[in-house]
Amino acid sequence: MCRWLSAVVIFVAVLWFTSPVAQTPDASFPPMRVLAPTSGTGLANAELLARPEVRLIRVDVEPGGVRVLHTHADVKYHLVVPITGPLEVNLDTPNPVSLVPWQPHYMTGGTQHGFRNKGTSKVSVMEIFVRQ
Repeated sequence: MCRWLSAVVIFVAVLWFTSPVAQTPDASFPPMRVLAPTSGTGLANAELLARPEVRLIRVDVEPGGVRVLHTHADVKYHLVVPITGPLEVNLDTPNPVSLVPWQPHYMTGGTQHGFRNKGTSKVSVMEIFVRQ
């Protein structure tokens, strides 16, 4: 049941994220909020779905923006999917993982990670957190 639910949520999230509505938000769209400097630099996010079993957020990373290493101990699975550009995912390992648009990176809960936009354009990222 959990795998099926996760697959459906990811599919719906991808369809929504690429829709014209997501690209041209109106007043009913969740507003982007700038993250605190302790989270990194050049970051803003918006929560798109918040349920006890799954959470979906959009993160915009400005050129040169960095999300510092952190963990999510309250989740079972975590996916990071860059949508509009390449993204470098830093793990608690010597070598970062370079992702291209729509290339997901899967992690288990509690994995230490961060990311960086090394490009010259803003990158939108979809993050999916599965709790059950």
